[in-house]
Amino acid sequence: MTSKVDFTTEEWTQLLQAPSAAGIYVMMSDPSFIVGSIKEVFAVSSNIIKKANADNGELLSALLADFQQKEMLKQAQIKFEKNNIDAIKNTVADALKKTSQILEQKATIDEREEITGWLYDVSVKTANAGGFLGFGGTRVSENETAALQEIAGHLGVTV
Repeated sequence: MTSKVDFTTEEWTQLLQAPSAAGIYVMMSDPSFIVGSIKEVFAVSSNIIKKANADNGELLSALLADFQQKEMLKQAQIKFEKNNIDAIKNTVADALKKTSQILEQKATIDEREEITGWLYDVSVKTANAGGFLGFGGTRVSENETAALQEIAGHLGVTV
């Protein structure tokens, strides 16, 4: 069993940033109207809340518990060097890769699969939340589908 104390502060911060990174990666793949973006942000938040109320392993439970602390939420915010879509997408892709590497090094296989599976689920729910009031074509665009495949690759998740 792996616990929070097995991670450095920097590594733990990286894990805290991963759900936002998964959601942002999808959002940046196919930016939608403001209403779609709001729904996508809500999808990330609601997924964290729902998962926190589920039966989880010890490591994921510790991670989710930190989302309830104001100071830890500040750490979970990703800082972007540049304000363009490509730079943001690269930053969050790197965050997902680093998360996967940290989990590979420190977590058990079951813990890693639980957390990366959850992060992939966050990205899927974000993709499904887009669109404008249910109108405007497909629920998940081709760009979002491609982003989901890229996220799975970054996390080492088989879909």
